[in-house]
Amino acid sequence: MDKLLEIRDLHTSFFTHVGEVKAVRGVNIDLYQGEAIGIVGESGCGKSVTSLSIMGLVPSPGKVIKGEIYFNGEDLLKKSEKEMQKIRGNKIAMIFQDPMTSLNPVYTIGDQLMEPLRTHKNMDKNAAREKAIGLLKEVRIPDPERRLKQYPHEFSGGMRQRVMIAMALSCQPELIIADEPTTALDVTIQAQILELMKELKEKFNTSIMLITHDLGIVADLCSRIVVMYAGIIVEEGSVRDIFYNPKHPYTWGLLKSIPKVNMTSKERLVPIEGQPPDLLKPPEGCPFMPRCRYAMRICEQQCPGLYSVSGRHKAACWLLDPRAPAVEWDREGVSFK
Repeated sequence: MDKLLEIRDLHTSFFTHVGEVKAVRGVNIDLYQGEAIGIVGESGCGKSVTSLSIMGLVPSPGKVIKGEIYFNGEDLLKKSEKEMQKIRGNKIAMIFQDPMTSLNPVYTIGDQLMEPLRTHKNMDKNAAREKAIGLLKEVRIPDPERRLKQYPHEFSGGMRQRVMIAMALSCQPELIIADEPTTALDVTIQAQILELMKELKEKFNTSIMLITHDLGIVADLCSRIVVMYAGIIVEEGSVRDIFYNPKHPYTWGLLKSIPKVNMTSKERLVPIEGQPPDLLKPPEGCPFMPRCRYAMRICEQQCPGLYSVSGRHKAACWLLDPRAPAVEWDREGVSFK
C-alpha cells in the first residue's frame, strides 16, 4: 500500500493570556491508502487538535509551531490558505462532531450538498442536483428528491450525520477525517453510521481517520489504533495488539473501563483515577505517572520513547525497558509475572 499521510513531529499550541497550552507534543502518524485508523483517548488529549492541524483549521489562538504533515508527498503546512481551500472537501474531507452546528440552518440540504460539487468539480446546477440525489441514496436517506429541499432542523440527529457523510463523500476524497461521528447518537444509530462508513470505505477505497474517546467503536471499522494521552502518542498497534496485548497502563485503564455484555450486577467498571496533567506546564517525565499504579522513579524524571513491541506495535512506557519489573496484561486485568 502507498503511504497517503505522514505526520512528523507535530507540535500545536494555544497561546492564551495565561500561557502556552501545549496541546499536541511531537505526534508521528502514518496512514496508508485505503486504511482506516482510530485515534483514541480522553477529552483534551490532542485528538481533535491533530485533525484540525491536518486541515489547517486550528482556531485562534492556536498555531502549529513545529512539524511536517505530508499528504501525497506534499507538506500541507507549507501551503497557502488558497491552496488549502482546494484540498479541503475535495481531497481531504472532515465529518465534524456535531452535525447540527456543522450544517448551515438557513440553507437547504440540497444547496449545501451541491456547493462542493459546483466549487471543486465545476458541475452545473442540474448535474450537481443529480449527484446530490445519488449521494443521499448512497447514505440511505429515503425520498432524496424531497429531502434535498428541506432544512437541517427537519432531519433527526442520525439523518444529519448521514448528510455530513454524504457531503464528505461528494468529491470522492482520498481521506476522510471523522471527529467523534457518533457522539450524541443512540447506540442503534451509532451502529448504523459505523456500518455505513465501513461499506463506503470498501466501495470507494477511501482512507479514514476515526477520532473517538470510545475504544469500543473502532474495533470493527479500523485496522490500527493510536492511543493518545496529554498531547503525545502512548501506544499504537493493530486492533488485535491493542485489545489483546496492550502494553501501556493507560491503555489497560481504557480497556478495563469498557462495559462488557456479560458483566454481572456485582461487577463494577474500573475508572482511571486522577486527572490528566495541566498542559500549560507539561511534566518532564511520563504524563501518566501520577495516575499509574506501576510508576517508578524514572517515570517522574524522564518521558519514555516509543518501545517496539512487535511489528508496528509500539508503546511509550518504562515497563518495557529490559531493566524494569516484569508486568503483563491478561484478559481480566494486569498482573506481575
